[in-house]
Amino acid sequence: MSLRDIADEAGVSITTVSRVINNTALNKVSEDTRQRVLEIARTRRFRPNRQAVSLALRRPPDTIGLVMPYRSHIFDSFYFSQIVCAVADVAAANGMDINLLVSRETSSENYVESLSGQRVAGGILLGTEMGDDVLTQCRGAEMPFVIINNTAPMSGVDTVTCDNRSSARDMTRHLLRLGHERIGFIAGPTSLLDAYERLMGYRDAVEEADIPFDDDLVVCGDFNEKSGREAMRALLALDPRPTAVFAANDESALGALQVLRREGLRVPTDMAVAGFDDIPIAQYVAPSLTTVHQPFYRLGETAAERLIARIRGDEPSNGDAHHIVRTRLVIRESCGGRTQPV
Repeated sequence: MSLRDIADEAGVSITTVSRVINNTALNKVSEDTRQRVLEIARTRRFRPNRQAVSLALRRPPDTIGLVMPYRSHIFDSFYFSQIVCAVADVAAANGMDINLLVSRETSSENYVESLSGQRVAGGILLGTEMGDDVLTQCRGAEMPFVIINNTAPMSGVDTVTCDNRSSARDMTRHLLRLGHERIGFIAGPTSLLDAYERLMGYRDAVEEADIPFDDDLVVCGDFNEKSGREAMRALLALDPRPTAVFAANDESALGALQVLRREGLRVPTDMAVAGFDDIPIAQYVAPSLTTVHQPFYRLGETAAERLIARIRGDEPSNGDAHHIVRTRLVIRESCGGRTQPV
């Protein structure tokens, strides 16, 4: 009989069981839940391994955790790699280590619990699918958390993000100024807040131009080249087809460019293309890609600085701060117009 067994039978988290068994933070556990856990532990004759419990409860102040969800392209992603490097650099500069966790888990509580058992002083959540339950757990956890690029501001939770919505709105406005009225949009997974916000920014700009929003012009992808190719094929099948396509990230835009090249369509003459992120290859493809520059390293750097400040008590543990890192449009050849940042 393990803590996980008791948690499953009681229908609660491992963290809750640990609090009851170890008589800690009981103000966060209802009396009914406490009695239910104790009864299961008694009837199952649970005997905690005190040495393991003692080890688990010691969280050294020199390690921070970084949790990312597993995706097939995660280790090829410039976005993820730059953020990991930034967190590692800030940690090292402050005499700390990082514990990198790549989790296949998708249930809400596992993002927080995966760090709770890792003897870390605090955690950074990156690219996870956030719901209110995850945010609530972050607020109630015994360690501080910072969330990157995937949650709306919430009291008691530190967040670091770029302004995805206004950035996407600005890029769509740029395409509208170039004379495009039928603009396709290759969206990311809308379960991710940054992808959803970019879609909303596109919609904002279209509607403020008095152009009816057309669901047929929006194709959902998965932030990778393959889904960008599939989405571009779907957009080309429309009649009439769009004259411009805005992809929610550069990898999707690169996939779209591949399809256009194979179909013999000229960019930007036959189809303008824009992306989001400004990954290094964006400036080297032909034609070079118009995109939104997102400062990945700065996102990771700010998140790590915020977390270490919380760990060391430089910031109130029950406070919150919401940091927005600035983006900029980078205008290149793929949508025409002048080729310089704006």
